[in-house]
Amino acid sequence: MLRFPFSLLLTAGCGASWMLPIHWLGPLLSLLFIGLVLLQQSRITRYLVAFSYYAAGSVGLLRGVAVFFDAHAPMWEGAFLWLGSAALLSAGWAFVDRPWKAALVLLLDALPPLGLFDWLSPLSSAGVLFPGMGLSGLVALGVLFLMGEGGWWLRTPKDLDTFELKLRRLAATTLLGISILSNSLALLPRNVPQGWQGVDLDVGEAPQSILANQTRHAAILQEVLAASGAPDTKVVLLPESLETDWAGNVWAIQRAIPKGQIWLVGMNVPRRPGLVTDSIVALRHQGPPRVLFNSTFPVPVSMWHPWLRGTGYTEANNVGYSAAWWTPARNIEGIRAWASICYDQLLPFVWIEGVLQNPQVILLTNNEWWAQGTGIPVIQANTSWAWGRLIGAPAIEAENA
Repeated sequence: MLRFPFSLLLTAGCGASWMLPIHWLGPLLSLLFIGLVLLQQSRITRYLVAFSYYAAGSVGLLRGVAVFFDAHAPMWEGAFLWLGSAALLSAGWAFVDRPWKAALVLLLDALPPLGLFDWLSPLSSAGVLFPGMGLSGLVALGVLFLMGEGGWWLRTPKDLDTFELKLRRLAATTLLGISILSNSLALLPRNVPQGWQGVDLDVGEAPQSILANQTRHAAILQEVLAASGAPDTKVVLLPESLETDWAGNVWAIQRAIPKGQIWLVGMNVPRRPGLVTDSIVALRHQGPPRVLFNSTFPVPVSMWHPWLRGTGYTEANNVGYSAAWWTPARNIEGIRAWASICYDQLLPFVWIEGVLQNPQVILLTNNEWWAQGTGIPVIQANTSWAWGRLIGAPAIEAENA
């Protein structure tokens, strides 16, 4: 009788745990969420249990949308994005009455179109259980689900065929051993490349006033130079969307860059009227700028909106952001680097791209002035930690608050 209400409360707690600054907690408790869904006896109860998980974990959208869009965002818009995304992500779980179906739903949710807003994915638990194993870790997680077939954990040894019991015990022991070994190896330090560093800033949103923007621009250069003044500094990562890639902005930044350094600057790069990319641009003291990375999938609705055609390169012209869909790793100073830009850090399908490319270092850039107090930055950090741990590469982060 109490199974369903108890499951609702517990799964809501699992979803909310993502907003706690304990990196492993949300990803690990997401496995408990799957178990609670499997315990339900009807599609409607499975759906509601899943909905409580996603709704509790993404409640920060209410405040985040209101801050991002300011007076232009009615309350119903934030509520629609919050409850609508939770409702869609919960749909597949209504049919999950077997462990293999859970694995299938996780895969389908991770791929577009649901993958474009697939927060709180239990796939990230692979980074907690099998760190450093990359794609093999995701396969091991899938094997863990398949081991649950037949409800063998609810049956006594007498109910199981002797050979089946031995086989399942062997598989469980092997996975446990692999998990312990990989977690032991994960305790070894993962040092960032020598001379690489990220710089956090606190310059907020770019103002519309030209004079105020010049003051902000000067503050950016001053803070970055103060933070990266060590003589052995080679590569400096700056936060997302600091500037627009106009010739004047690029020239001013290049003049400030010490010789021998590369600055990886988060910039909006104009592509054609009405369309820009959320990019990381490599700049030196001299030489042409080089666009290294483009956001795999910018924030839907607010940034990515192909149904609206813009006429220029500013917000007043309904400018939209292009999705790259695939972010390749790049060679920077002899190091194979891969970047995840802001919203991309929440999406499993973007992280799987990183897993497949096995980079030596991960670059994380954020611009989260709008998300303070929402829990979203914490979810983003926890997700990035779990997937970065699965890849086994050190991460360098630059955030603008």
